[in-house]
Amino acid sequence: MFPDSRSKNQKTTMNTTIKNEINSTFDLNALRLALAAYAGLGLFVVLIAEGLDNQEPAPYAAYYVGAINEAISPKFWDLLSDTSLLLLCLSLPAAYLSRQHRALLSSTNYLCRLNYRLFLLAFTLGATAWGILLAQIILRLADGVYPAAWGSLFFDAPGFLVLILLPLLNSLWWCAAQTVAQPDSAALQWLFGQLGKYTWLAYCLFTGLVVFLVVNRQ
Repeated sequence: MFPDSRSKNQKTTMNTTIKNEINSTFDLNALRLALAAYAGLGLFVVLIAEGLDNQEPAPYAAYYVGAINEAISPKFWDLLSDTSLLLLCLSLPAAYLSRQHRALLSSTNYLCRLNYRLFLLAFTLGATAWGILLAQIILRLADGVYPAAWGSLFFDAPGFLVLILLPLLNSLWWCAAQTVAQPDSAALQWLFGQLGKYTWLAYCLFTGLVVFLVVNRQ
């Protein structure tokens, strides 16, 4: 009985440690601060651009606001998101195999870091774009072309719905970035442990869904 009890205690301790590491990885306060910072940046830039445009003669009236609208294209954000998801489909099996074959760890670490930075880039641009959308929809500072472009990306959703969906997706990209930051991250260890013998089945289903969504964006 004593060896079994010791084994159970060790397993409980390990699970508690992993859960604590996951909680520290997915620091929601850090996520909220990042969203607020980049969204605030987008809002601030729109207000500055609108102020500058108001000082110009009519032929140049929308120059700076137009520049902002062209800077973060919804299609470019979509491309970054799709690329990050496709790269995730490579990072996950690489991280799983590197647990058994340590020779793969170096190349897997590079792949995961690349995936991490792509997800963060999509998150950063998406959060900034959300601030721009907020300024244009709530404060009515534009003619609606930019919000309409984002709405078409979300199957012609109205502006208020885009304001809800975009930060939700950006939050998922941020969480995905933290998960795949390292091949031995606590979140990946927990995920592989929970899936157990169904790991590869779940991976195939996830990859098929990602490929289907990416292909059907055309």
